[in-house]
Amino acid sequence: MASRSFVADDPANRTCTFGYVQAQLGQNALSQRRMLEYLRALIADHGFPAPLPTIIKGGKLTKDPHPSSKWLRTAVHAWLDGYIPPDCAATIDDQAFAAAALDMDAAATNLRLVAGKDFKRRDHAARNVA
Repeated sequence: MASRSFVADDPANRTCTFGYVQAQLGQNALSQRRMLEYLRALIADHGFPAPLPTIIKGGKLTKDPHPSSKWLRTAVHAWLDGYIPPDCAATIDDQAFAAAALDMDAAATNLRLVAGKDFKRRDHAARNVA
């Protein structure tokens, strides 16, 4: 069962709890065990911020997600604000590439010097001859 502590709702609080992170990620339906697996995968594969080190049973200090873990609130929100799913990122990259190509083509119509040759003068001379 997920933690029900949402003390991180207070903007003055610098940290947030396991339950708060679970809610922010929209994973309230996951069991605690599945949520821990989900967090480990996000941290390892998608750059989600690791929790602050926590002392667990037996006095061991761990940075692995745990139900008593705390995260820096700003780090969690920064990740959420900047996250773009990989398929969307690829689409955005393709659109940016196409837009850049159009910009370069438009800029090329205004080129005067290409490889040291002055094409504007040559074009102007050709018009004057005709």
